[in-house]
Amino acid sequence: MYKLFFLLIFISLNMLIFSQDDNKLCHKKNVIKINPLGGIASAIPITIERFFIKNLFSLGGNYTYILNKTGSGQSTYNADGFIIMPQLRHYFYKDTIHRVTLFFGGYYLYEEFYNLTLDRYSNKIIGQVIGKGYGGMFGAQWFLKNNFVFDFFVGPGYIEYIKNEHYDNNVAKGGFLVSFTGPKNTGTKIKLGFSIGYSF
Repeated sequence: MYKLFFLLIFISLNMLIFSQDDNKLCHKKNVIKINPLGGIASAIPITIERFFIKNLFSLGGNYTYILNKTGSGQSTYNADGFIIMPQLRHYFYKDTIHRVTLFFGGYYLYEEFYNLTLDRYSNKIIGQVIGKGYGGMFGAQWFLKNNFVFDFFVGPGYIEYIKNEHYDNNVAKGGFLVSFTGPKNTGTKIKLGFSIGYSF
């Protein structure tokens, strides 16, 4: 199922990108974007970006809401939380652009998550973690026909997490997928961003 989903996204993006001509395009000042892969991680990520100073700079914000409920009884694992990531970018062009434009920038990150499991008496065990961090980014954004946008970036960052005594124990009970997505450890991270959107 996931392979078919990735294949459909790949085909759609190729049709959008390679349907462009070589003429320069103009884009509008506002862009709203979503990450189409967010559903795999039970996340809803939305980004809004606003351009200014002849489109050389943009100020944006990403908000991601995460909700995951699995299992029952002692195998219950519920998690919910959010991520806020304001970011500033500098683009390498002025008012007119080609199909793809490069950018670099920086971001600040705030995360807050809660997870819940049950003991054998069905008492709730609630874990909490808060993360704060910052980092840089480098990437490319495609401005396509009909105001569609495709965005990708990568960059290093540092995040510090503060957890209560239950969070990691709850993650350990969450199963195979949670063992990859649930742990929150302080340190240097490589952040990847991928989204499609619309300019208006």
